[in-house]
Amino acid sequence: MPTPLDKQIDRIVAESGGSVHEALRALMQVNEHLEAELARLRAAVIFSYAVGDGGQLH
Repeated sequence: MPTPLDKQIDRIVAESGGSVHEALRALMQVNEHLEAELARLRAAVIFSYAVGDGGQLH
């Protein structure tokens, strides 16, 4: 019986025209975007601590 993760993988591959290569490319692009967003958030927190507001994001 397929797990929810298996179903998600099947959906992503289907949305990529059945190409595992294209599905991986799309997932890697999403991952790059998320890593960049995480880096921006980390920089914002570091900056907040540097200016002395305790790292609160406003």
